Amino acid sequence: MARLICRSRWLPLLCLSVGVQAQSATPERTLLVKFTPQYVVVSGYWLEVEQPWYQRAGQSLAFTPQVYYGLTGQPDRSSPKAPSLTEHPEKVRGVGLQVVHRRYLGATKAGYPAGSYISYGPTFQHFVVSADELGWQEVIGPTGLPQQQYVNERREKINRYGATVQVGYQAPLLPGRVFVDLYAGAGWRTSHSRVGSEKVSSQYKSGPSNYGHEGFYFPAGFKIGVALR
Repeated sequence: MARLICRSRWLPLLCLSVGVQAQSATPERTLLVKFTPQYVVVSGYWLEVEQPWYQRAGQSLAFTPQVYYGLTGQPDRSSPKAPSLTEHPEKVRGVGLQVVHRRYLGATKAGYPAGSYISYGPTFQHFVVSADELGWQEVIGPTGLPQQQYVNERREKINRYGATVQVGYQAPLLPGRVFVDLYAGAGWRTSHSRVGSEKVSSQYKSGPSNYGHEGFYFPAGFKIGVALR
């Protein structure tokens, strides 16, 4: 039927229009890499890789590996228990991974997946926060039993699990491959902290940007990305 219409002398413009729309609705570049700059203030470096889900039009999977390395800063500091940077410089080391399923709500006009979307998925993070602090700490001894050891550094290990739901808008920032991804949403997470072999209540729960925070939180921000291929 489409061939018969295109052979008609009266509908060449209609065929050309349909062809252009079909091309614009199919992304030419399908591997997107994005950097989330706001986490740098807590020594976090997030790099997201988004790949369309070929079996399902308008959908993609995004993987966000995370690395934390440097001084902790003072995110959401309100607790008097948290030592200041001038008294005891604190360092954070950590890794994490977020995996989300993203669904675009309309056909894209860019050469890569773009437009309004909704996404959801789980996340996991592991932190080691250390600071110079003299005191007793419970450790596992050579016999396998806990024992007290006097140390000059406090090391808190934090494992955090959670999930988020987000809405956003992805659009070209400049002509070409560079784009911006704006997002906001809601999430929930739980955390477990240890100092040595002892379970503790984390010192880093002062707010949603801190490493040991748990409960509901509302992520929002932006990402700068480039379409590679």
